[in-house]
Amino acid sequence: MRPTVSRSTFVKACLLLGAWTGYGVLSAWQTHYWYSFTRTPVNWWDSLRYEVPYGWLWALCTPLVLWLARRFRIERNPFVLRNLTIHVVAMTIVIAVIKTVYDATVMPPTSAFREFTWSRWIRSIEYTFDTGVLIYLVIILVEHSFVYYRRYQQSLVNASNLQAQLAQAQLRALKMQLHPHFLFNTLHTIAALVQEDPDLAERTIARLSELLRMFLANSTVHEVPLGEELRILDLYLEIERTRFEDRLSVHFDVPAELREAMVPNLILQPLVENSIRHGLGKKSAPGWIAVSAENYGETLVLRIVDNGVGLSDARHSGQTGLGLAITRDRLESLYGARQSLALRDVLTGGTEARITLPYRKHERIEMQSGTVQGEERENAVV
Repeated sequence: MRPTVSRSTFVKACLLLGAWTGYGVLSAWQTHYWYSFTRTPVNWWDSLRYEVPYGWLWALCTPLVLWLARRFRIERNPFVLRNLTIHVVAMTIVIAVIKTVYDATVMPPTSAFREFTWSRWIRSIEYTFDTGVLIYLVIILVEHSFVYYRRYQQSLVNASNLQAQLAQAQLRALKMQLHPHFLFNTLHTIAALVQEDPDLAERTIARLSELLRMFLANSTVHEVPLGEELRILDLYLEIERTRFEDRLSVHFDVPAELREAMVPNLILQPLVENSIRHGLGKKSAPGWIAVSAENYGETLVLRIVDNGVGLSDARHSGQTGLGLAITRDRLESLYGARQSLALRDVLTGGTEARITLPYRKHERIEMQSGTVQGEERENAVV
């Protein structure tokens, strides 16, 4: 069975031959031009006959030089002096071999092989040694440039993967924080309602089941439509309203056209929980929470406002809480400098949490399948 040459190898060989042919043609033009000012001008045919084969000989040696460049890299490492020495020796040998073959095949009437002597042979090599050194170094430089470019591209891919893994880890940490605390409070509420109001206890269990199903359904995405995020938040607040009874009311002001905007999964719940625990939870009077969304060009603004005790009067404002810290880090990893999360006191009393992020329509960003399976197993345990 005859060995076959792959298409990519054939294309690379053609490109290599074409590049060195172009070098030969350029050298022939220079030879023809410069000798036209002398008493012995060289015509175009002789210029091409002398210069193009020299380029072809370098084309034959280029794979060897590239292999040497990959095998003995000239970069900061413990073997840099050894590699430099190897390249100097290899460069001298390659230049000598190319010039010897060139003189023996292309220009026998005028080369050192007409009346061979060692001194004529050495002078012939010296005549083109500077050009050969330059060509060898250019080949090394081109190979190193491709390697560094591939390393740069790989570093971008690795950075993107690390960023996705960071956002995923932060989401997992947030869910790990939410689930035990939230489940403990909810189950405690259900246990108290079983005797007092069995119907309300049953509805609360149904809402909790639906909420957990949505958590699992969205465990493989970093972003969800705002409408889906509001649905999760509404289920969470409905369970919280069971605990607070008539002391908690919630208002949503989100235009229909913005419900398709993409937002980070589970971005609103930590902020609302922060308002309930550190704002409304410290008041005996009824409280309210308002959730709104606005679009300013390419920016989406989400606001969560409450009428709690405010940042300045609360012992723990929540800005250093784990949930908010994870939320800030997730926004940073997903959107970089195009996002912000700010908390401030409002003049009427209470706190406003304001999120800004890029405005994009419905488009999900899937996590890597291996990690998804691991998170699904983790959520299944919960």
